[in-house]
Amino acid sequence: MSLLNKLLPEFLRKPQPIGSAAELADFMDSRAAFLAQKSIVEFCRVRAGVYWQKLFSEKEFQAALNHSRWRAYPACYAIVAEMVEGALREPAGSRQRGLPAALEKVALASFSKYAVPEGSPPAFWEDAAELTRQRLAATQTGPSRPVREIPEPLARTVFEAVPIHPNLLTNDYDYIFNFLRMNLLRAHEDFLAQADRSALVDELLGAART
Repeated sequence: MSLLNKLLPEFLRKPQPIGSAAELADFMDSRAAFLAQKSIVEFCRVRAGVYWQKLFSEKEFQAALNHSRWRAYPACYAIVAEMVEGALREPAGSRQRGLPAALEKVALASFSKYAVPEGSPPAFWEDAAELTRQRLAATQTGPSRPVREIPEPLARTVFEAVPIHPNLLTNDYDYIFNFLRMNLLRAHEDFLAQADRSALVDELLGAART
C-alpha cells in the first residue's frame, strides 16, 4: 500500500484543531494527498467506465496509478499552500510578506517524512519544494486569488499525470480542474473552521509588534 493511501484515513477522521506549524503541516499534507489520490483515481475510474474493475486489478496499471498519484502530489501541495497563504493574510497583517518563506518551511517538514517515490528522479522532493516556493512567491504580486481560481495552472500538471495515453483524452481536463476546485473550496472551508489563524501566524512569523 502506498504512503498516499495511508494518508487518507487521517483525512477522514474527526476534524482536528490547527493551531501549530506541525498541525498545519499535517493538514496540508493530508489535503494534498487527498487531491492527488482522488483526482487521479476517480478520473481513471470514470474514464474506464464499466471496465474499471478489470483495469484496476492489473498489476501494471496499479503501479502506473501509484506513480501518477505521486507525480500529482507536488502540484496539489502547491495548490493547497496557495490557499493557506491567502487564508492567513488577514491575521498576518503587515507581516504577510513573510508567509511564503514560512509556508515553504512547512512544506519541507511535510516532504521530509517521505523517501523518493519509486521510479522518480532523485531530486523529486527538491523539485516539489521549488514548485511550492514558486507558487507562493507568485502570490505576492497582488491580492490573493479567489479559491475557485487557485487550481489554475497546476491542474494541468495533475491532468498530465493521469496514467492514460494522451490520444485517449479529449476534453477531460475540465473534469480534473473542476474536481480540484470543488475539493479545494471544501478544504478552505475546513481550514477556516479548524484553524486558529492568529496563533498560526504568530508561530510562523513571530508575534506582532505592539
